[in-house]
Amino acid sequence: MENFLQQTLRKYMAELGGGKLLRGLYIAASGMIADEIRHSVVSNNLANANTSGYKKDVVIGQTFSEVLISCQYKDRKAPVGRLPLGAGVIDISTKTTPGMIENTGGILDLALDGDGFFVLETAQGERISRQGNFQLDREGYLQTLNGDRILGLNGPIRLDPSSFASEIKVKSDGSIYQGDLFVDRLSIVDYDSSLLIKEGNSRFTVREGAFPAQSEAGVIQGALERSNVNVIEEMVNMITLMRTYETEQKLVQAHNETLDKLINDLGANI
Repeated sequence: MENFLQQTLRKYMAELGGGKLLRGLYIAASGMIADEIRHSVVSNNLANANTSGYKKDVVIGQTFSEVLISCQYKDRKAPVGRLPLGAGVIDISTKTTPGMIENTGGILDLALDGDGFFVLETAQGERISRQGNFQLDREGYLQTLNGDRILGLNGPIRLDPSSFASEIKVKSDGSIYQGDLFVDRLSIVDYDSSLLIKEGNSRFTVREGAFPAQSEAGVIQGALERSNVNVIEEMVNMITLMRTYETEQKLVQAHNETLDKLINDLGANI
């Protein structure tokens, strides 16, 4: 006759074969994976807190619906069990709310007051951005710090580099004057935030087939839009994520110790 411990062990070993005893491990591990993604996003937001025109990312998560977990071993797949209550990341969206406008006094520093984007000419094609700290290249073209040219209604905007920078005036409608001479008007477009794809360097591309809407944003010369990252909020998120990750890690360790005792201590009596 088997004693109680032997019966209990056989019951748990049967559950282990069906994956029931490992569900806690899978659930805790899925939470750790999701929190790693959140941690990466929060870290990137904090790193760009002082990047003009930067838009913060937000992780959208959800609990898993019940899914079947399988084990792959030597080209054979065996069902482990069904896993409910796991956590996952379904999307990383960009929060396009405007940042605070800061006066800099720079002649070529431009900020957009309202919804809209500057249009850039890049090696990969047209891109849009809210970052407005521009400069002139040797040929007089208005460009970003990364060398992307700024587009106006007539193409890349070119100024006379031999003239004094103080002669450059940008009006609220985006019209650019050098002295009394009209040069061009900034191309400013607007898109629904769901159509934007973040590309890096504060640039966005738009989904294929998207059409721009007319922007009524005003242009402010001598100012820059700061990032919309709230440093205090992101630091609180970072601390919360660290504590959550530590809790999930302890759950994994606790399950591992339970399995160790089950196999090594109780198994010795069979």
